[in-house]
Amino acid sequence: MGSVSRALNNYPHVSEELKNRVMAAALELGYQPAFLAHSLRRGETNSIGFLVGTIANPVIATIFEAATEVLADNGYAITLVSSRNKADLDIAYLRLLASRQVSGLIVSSAAESQDRSSALINNLGIPTVMLDRSIPYGELVYAVQSDHFSGVKEAVSHLIDQGHRQIAFIGGPKNFYPTQQRFLGFKKGLDEAGIPLRGELIRFTSFTETDAFAEALVLLRHHPLPTALIVAGNIILIGALMALQDRDLIVGRDMAVVACDDMSLTRLYRPSITTISRDLNLLGKTAARLLLRGIQDKKRRTERIIKLPTKLIIRESSNYNRRDWTE
Repeated sequence: MGSVSRALNNYPHVSEELKNRVMAAALELGYQPAFLAHSLRRGETNSIGFLVGTIANPVIATIFEAATEVLADNGYAITLVSSRNKADLDIAYLRLLASRQVSGLIVSSAAESQDRSSALINNLGIPTVMLDRSIPYGELVYAVQSDHFSGVKEAVSHLIDQGHRQIAFIGGPKNFYPTQQRFLGFKKGLDEAGIPLRGELIRFTSFTETDAFAEALVLLRHHPLPTALIVAGNIILIGALMALQDRDLIVGRDMAVVACDDMSLTRLYRPSITTISRDLNLLGKTAARLLLRGIQDKKRRTERIIKLPTKLIIRESSNYNRRDWTE
């Protein structure tokens, strides 16, 4: 009987064969273990709250699936909530998840809620992993971040090697951690090449196709026209491509384009789009594993910040080696 109980509760050191046989028998008999009541008696719920700004972004969907795989394999259930990029809903959902006594949190908060949500997270006292966000002060708060700075800096160097000097940048909200890091990488790349930063070639927008389209049009009405465009966001890319089409500009021929995150669009668009890529599956799994360590690490020795690399994937949209761009 003890072996059956340990198998049903996903204890370690129980063979997968035994777990599968016990679970099959339980399902056949219609047995439903009272996991929540049992967990609460132990002071645990074996549940994880996963807060995202939007579930419409394919980047978030990929990360969530990867994190869920790791957490489920370790006996945790996941509650996904979306704040629709609204700061007030970030706060409301964090409080809701805390009231349900989740064992841990993974948080990809809206840009506008960074200060407020950070203060709340510190006060909650729940092990939390910030997903590609700046890390607030707090013993139980961790972060998994992508090296956006190096990725964009490398992209700028690549464009300069292709002869570009009029390089534009369009990113998300200014107070959004990935945007900040990408913009810093953009500035550093220009600075190392001795190219002055030009404010008229820089735009920031929200993560909507409509706003990105409008801001990209502002850049494309500038004279002289920039010869290259770095688009810091996969949703923003859609608006930027719409703006290029609106102005009858051909990607790769009239305007070099570099995007962030290697999605289906960047691979299937013609010409294919040069991308600053990151391993989203690794990001999700790393966040889940870091959270599990944070939950289990009573002595608070767990590494607080893990930074994952990015990779520049050069494709047709920027790889023309045109030396007449400066004319």
